[in-house]
Amino acid sequence: MKELYIIDGYNFIFNYYKPVGNNLKISSLDLSELRDRLVSELAQFKNYNNCDLTVVFDAKHTKNSAQSKENQDCVTVVYSKTGQTADSLVEKTVHLNEKYDRIFVVTSDYMQQKVVFTKNIYRKSVREFASEMNEFRKKIQAKLDDSKKQESGSFYSIEKRLDEKTRIRLEDLRKR
Repeated sequence: MKELYIIDGYNFIFNYYKPVGNNLKISSLDLSELRDRLVSELAQFKNYNNCDLTVVFDAKHTKNSAQSKENQDCVTVVYSKTGQTADSLVEKTVHLNEKYDRIFVVTSDYMQQKVVFTKNIYRKSVREFASEMNEFRKKIQAKLDDSKKQESGSFYSIEKRLDEKTRIRLEDLRKR
């Protein structure tokens, strides 16, 4: 089953990566770092779930006057042109990708959720999708932990694999 996730990038960033402490605003430098972080995390999610992923950003937070599209870590990153909202670009992207069995639109924008809801198109709030991402991270960590346990249990040094007589002879050679 072929799936596509379309993420409203800034909607996700402002709802998921909330500022901590006294700084209640996200600076433009932070925003650039958060975009990169989001794309990196989405790439991991994409690879784990074997799906396609597009993240859409408004141009108002960039210096792009024309719409741009790039592939970053196997994630399609689209910036709207100046004056174009991410919402309209999400709608356009949804309707241009009918080849998918299921399309998930990730946004907490209520109006956007209403507009894109049709056959084979599903909406997820940022909270729902973030929960899904956290769950996949836990599964990855569990696999890594399990792999480490298996490695440590199956690794035998050469010393442990030698018979007593050979080990003594090699020890004598080493001392010379």
